[in-house]
Amino acid sequence: MEIVSRGIIPKPVHDHFNSNTFPQIQKLPSGRWLALFKASEKKGDCAFMHAVMCWSDDEGVSWSTPFEPVKLPDINGVPGQSRTAYILPLAGNRILMVLNWVDCSDTSLPYYDPAKETLKDTRIFYCFSNDDGASWSVPQLMTIAGINAPVPLTGPPLMLKDGTIICQFEINKPVGDPGEWIHRSAMVFSYDGGNTWKDSVIITEEKNMYYWDQRPQVLADGISVIDFFWTLDGITNQYKNIHARLSHDGGKTWSKIWDTGIYGQPGQPIVVEDGRLMAIDIDRSVKPVITVRMSKDIRNGFDTSLIVYEINSGRQDSKEISMNDAWAEMVQFSVGHPSLLYLGNNEALAYFYAGASADITDIVFVRILV
Repeated sequence: MEIVSRGIIPKPVHDHFNSNTFPQIQKLPSGRWLALFKASEKKGDCAFMHAVMCWSDDEGVSWSTPFEPVKLPDINGVPGQSRTAYILPLAGNRILMVLNWVDCSDTSLPYYDPAKETLKDTRIFYCFSNDDGASWSVPQLMTIAGINAPVPLTGPPLMLKDGTIICQFEINKPVGDPGEWIHRSAMVFSYDGGNTWKDSVIITEEKNMYYWDQRPQVLADGISVIDFFWTLDGITNQYKNIHARLSHDGGKTWSKIWDTGIYGQPGQPIVVEDGRLMAIDIDRSVKPVITVRMSKDIRNGFDTSLIVYEINSGRQDSKEISMNDAWAEMVQFSVGHPSLLYLGNNEALAYFYAGASADITDIVFVRILV
């Protein structure tokens, strides 16, 4: 592997675009690169944030001005912000987009309440574009049977070879719930192109273990799914190595979870033309370092690696930390959310947010020859 080029998505000179985080870059069948990310005044809780979109028709050389693609409606009279958005290209120029709605009726309240371990009301909306992202249908609220709790998205939808679409998310403790919080990673499925959703599956659910930020991908056979987890042990108050789980039936049942031997936070992996898995992770324990890794057989680990980004800004990750302190620490990250996109012709794109400080960040991408 070798780096071919680097780039940054330009942002408007406006406070509303100080902090750009949680990116997705996707290549559409037309060749357009569509980028989505969260734009806000600052990294942490604030009055203004929204999920925005822009595109490049020349493979990242130039970009359109970021804009908010849809306005999410109130829910039972409660206003919400669009916090994150992710897409999945369908047939032709059609695209599915999922977005997180977050209660913004009182923006002075924190998104996560450490005293009660609760999350603000967070819902999933979905909509469609038939013109490569230029316009979108009216957003629809996704209802997931049996789940009445905040459901933050963890990444883009995935498609199996039979056309089944997977939507990935987490389940958190709702405001007002006096019970104990047990973190859960989950998926829900669509069998009709994203129009309806059902058959949710819980992937991780273990008391005092936080398998955060799941990063799944469909493998070369079109039905197996690998899932990576950023892992915090709530008993020992320690970050552990990235863990993984494997499904051979499209996400319905899962293997025993295992330790990958790689420390840090995982990103969205991809599968390249020869069937190998290409993964990405960030280790902040000494300084922020983003590494891309290749594997012929994920059960046997990784064969080669390439550092695509590092910065001498000092440690941003406390290996020994409580769950509540980990939430506070995340707000201080100035580099994160790495992901991969396969471009074809043995090229891939690594992308992430990065900046000199947590509140001033850009969406950065690195083109790689596989």
